[in-house]
Amino acid sequence: MKYEVIGKNNLLNPVETILNNRGIEDIQSFLNVSDKDIIPWHKLRNIDKAVECLLKHIQNKNKLFVQVDSDFDGISSSVMLINYLRHTFDKPNIQWRLQEGKQHGVILDTVPEDVDLVIIPDAGSNQFKEHRVLAEKGIDVIVLDHHEVTRESSDAVVVNNQCSPDYTNKSLTGAGIVYKFLQALDNHLSVNHADNYLDLVSMGLIADVADSRELETRYYMNKGLSKIQNKFLKSLFEKQSFSTKGVINIVNTQFYIAPLVNAAVRSGSMQEKIQMMKAFLESNELIYNQRKEEHEDIFTATARLLTNIRARQNRLRDKGTELISERVKEKNLHENKVLIVNVTDILDKNLTGLVANRLIDRYKRPILLIRYDKKSNTLSGSARGYNKSPIKDFKEFLSNTKLFNYCEGHPQAFGVSIDVEKIIEANNLINEKLKDIEIDTEVHDVDFIVPANQLSPILIEEINDLRDVWGPNVEEPLIAINNLEVNKDEVQIMGSKKNTLKIVHRGVEYIKFFSSEKEWNSIVEQGERLVLDIVGKCSVNIWKDKKTPQIIIEDYDIIKTKKKQLIF
Repeated sequence: MKYEVIGKNNLLNPVETILNNRGIEDIQSFLNVSDKDIIPWHKLRNIDKAVECLLKHIQNKNKLFVQVDSDFDGISSSVMLINYLRHTFDKPNIQWRLQEGKQHGVILDTVPEDVDLVIIPDAGSNQFKEHRVLAEKGIDVIVLDHHEVTRESSDAVVVNNQCSPDYTNKSLTGAGIVYKFLQALDNHLSVNHADNYLDLVSMGLIADVADSRELETRYYMNKGLSKIQNKFLKSLFEKQSFSTKGVINIVNTQFYIAPLVNAAVRSGSMQEKIQMMKAFLESNELIYNQRKEEHEDIFTATARLLTNIRARQNRLRDKGTELISERVKEKNLHENKVLIVNVTDILDKNLTGLVANRLIDRYKRPILLIRYDKKSNTLSGSARGYNKSPIKDFKEFLSNTKLFNYCEGHPQAFGVSIDVEKIIEANNLINEKLKDIEIDTEVHDVDFIVPANQLSPILIEEINDLRDVWGPNVEEPLIAINNLEVNKDEVQIMGSKKNTLKIVHRGVEYIKFFSSEKEWNSIVEQGERLVLDIVGKCSVNIWKDKKTPQIIIEDYDIIKTKKKQLIF
């Protein structure tokens, strides 16, 4: 096990140390975001044009078509827009469409012939061809997006913070842009309806991993979480209350709410996805529960449905991971610095990103999962960087080879395309560039290194008190505790399934979940007295008003063993 301290290991002011390590200098502003951090909606380019365009069609009772994008941010964006229009106007003529899979943007063949206005939330900025075709048919297009754009469309009204010089917050996602659009509508109509959807704004920002260091973004994340109003969101949080322990914050939303919705997008049938969309749109529909032989509200039924879909998805993910691992072994692909695997015939396209993440954990290196497209004679798919490797921007690294047709997305999670005849050259070039780099060496970045005998429960409690602060780019800190010396009988295996390791030392519990009796035996068989280095996260367990500081173990090493000392 290797670990490196990120900054100055300053234990005197742990909060300042942690936040400075994440690039935050103005700590008070960060910890106390408020409406003073809001950037006015009118700073967004073309937003007035978009309002005028929409209101023209509403007043003429024209038919509106909303293309729902295929992720939680896209769903949040479309739900906000549709619910706002239905609440504000008298029976607006709105039709919406979900994608079959993980496609993004509008698909021309699916746009109804009699539609007058197409609205594309959270996508569509670069669909210049589609804009032109729709415009030639006399159909107006409004794009409410946040993705990088090469130029501004001349055939659509595009509202996008990336091409709005006066809008300095570039981390705002689709849900944020739609919210600004609703604020602009509020202003024009002299109403105050937009704030009813701040919970959905928060969901979109968190699920799309928006930079939570950005003050306006963090304000909207916190504001939306402080008052969950959407009936289906309430049911999702209630369904996950055991896992979240009833705490609604950014991290719990990331790990327990967003994956349910994303699972439905990836692995749900169209019928299941439509039911989810109706639940978000707060339908009054009842769903028959066959087990209970009674009807129940759509929110409760769909929350349970999503947990089942996620379980089904995870089984498929695990099966795909094993099939790809067999191919890696068969072809010795693990000898390459970057794992490049053709998964054309062994993995569902919608599971590519999930399986890539599993393979990263297994092989400790960046991953490229690609599929063959006979029509274009290209290989395309998903790339995932390994955050603990020396390559901190995998997209830039691949782009710099000049061999890929495109690398589009986030620095460590993006889509790729490459001509078939160039893939071997790319693999060889990558291996050459990285020949002197230990790409698979896992190094834990820690904020503090503390000798076990100096670890203070107060430090653990102070870090744990920041649990609502953690979010995208403000990761929960790891600390390294070295030279923890214990007798082997102090290492316990706990739980009805014997899957939790526990060590108690100087009032601190060291806990490792998802362990086993096999792992426990491998530890205690090494000697009578053990000296460990541990990397973990800070937590506080509260039971019957008693607080117990804990270190949740991420990794550990037994650095030496000793004979047990006898004391007379």
